[in-house]
Amino acid sequence: MFEFDYTDNNYEQLVHAMADALKVPVHNDQLHFPEAIGTGSLRHIHVPNGLHAYIMDCTMHQDWHIHVNKSHEEYYTLRFDELTIPHSLTIGIAEEKIRGKNTNKALAYLTSSRYNWSYEGSAECTYKGLHILFSKRWLAQYFEIERVEEVLSSYIALKAESINIVPLDARYRRWMKTISHVEDSNPLRLPILQNRMMLLIERFFSSLFEKMSNPAYRLPLTHEDIARVMHIERLLTRNVLQTPPSIQQLAKIAAVSESKLKKDFKTMYSFPIYEYFQKARMHAAQDKLLTGKFSVKEVAMELGYSNLSNFTIAFKKEFGILPSQLLSQKKLSH
Repeated sequence: MFEFDYTDNNYEQLVHAMADALKVPVHNDQLHFPEAIGTGSLRHIHVPNGLHAYIMDCTMHQDWHIHVNKSHEEYYTLRFDELTIPHSLTIGIAEEKIRGKNTNKALAYLTSSRYNWSYEGSAECTYKGLHILFSKRWLAQYFEIERVEEVLSSYIALKAESINIVPLDARYRRWMKTISHVEDSNPLRLPILQNRMMLLIERFFSSLFEKMSNPAYRLPLTHEDIARVMHIERLLTRNVLQTPPSIQQLAKIAAVSESKLKKDFKTMYSFPIYEYFQKARMHAAQDKLLTGKFSVKEVAMELGYSNLSNFTIAFKKEFGILPSQLLSQKKLSH
C-alpha cells in the first residue's frame, strides 16, 4: 500500500514531499508517479492573487492511503474530485466516514485544517482532483466577512454529512478541464488559471451562502439517489453534440420512474433535464467561439443547428448577447 501523510497548508512543499516519498524528481512543479505506484501526475499551481492549488490526475496501481493532518493554523481547502472506484474508497473527515464501492463520485466540498481528512482507496482507482487552498482572511477579501464567518462555521460543523451536497456538473468540469490543460507556453496562462479558479470558488460559495441561509437545509435525496442522478448527468453531458436520450431511456438506465428522475434531477441541478442539456450545449458553443478558431456558422452546424437563426436565438437566451457580438468582443480584447 502507498501511504502518504501531510499537513494541508503549503502545496509547493506537498509536491516536493510526495516526490521524496516516491523517490522521483520534480520538474516545473510537477511529479510523475513511478509505474509501481501509479500512472499520472501531481502538479502545484500558484497564481498571483495568492491562491495555491494542486492538480492530481492518476490511476493507482496499488492500494493507497492519503492522510491530511489537522493543523493549528486555520486554512480551508475547496476540493473538486472525480473518482472512478472499481473496488472501494473511504473518505474520512474527523471521525466520520463516507464509503463507496464499485461506483463513480464527482463532487465539490470544503474541508478545514481543524479536522483530519483522508482518502483510502483500492488499486486501480482513478483520481482526478483540483484542490484550492486559501485562508479565511483571503476569502473575506472577496466576500462579506460576516457571511464568511457564519457560513464557514456552519458548513464545517456538518463535516462529512454534507459531503455530497455539491455535485460536479458540466460547468464545474469545464473550468477544471481548462485549468488542467492550459499550456505553459500560453502567454495568458496565469490570467486563465486565476480566472477559472475564481469562477470555481465564486460559484461554490455563492451556492453555499444561499443554502446555508436556511438552517434547515438538507438535500432531500439519499446517497443512492444522488449517485443515480450524477450518473445520468454525466451520460447527458458526455457529448453535447449528439441528440440526448429520451426521458424514458434515461429513467430506464437509472432504474427509476420518469417522474422521480425528473424531480430528483431538478433538485440536484436546479433545472429540468433538457433545459440543463441545452445550457451545457450553449456553454460548449461559447467555449468553441472563444478559441477564435470557428465561425458562428461552423459552431451552429457542429451542434446540429440547420437554421443559423435558431442557434443565434438560443445563444442569446443563455448569455444575453449574440454569438457574433461575442466574437467581436474577443477581437477587441486582443
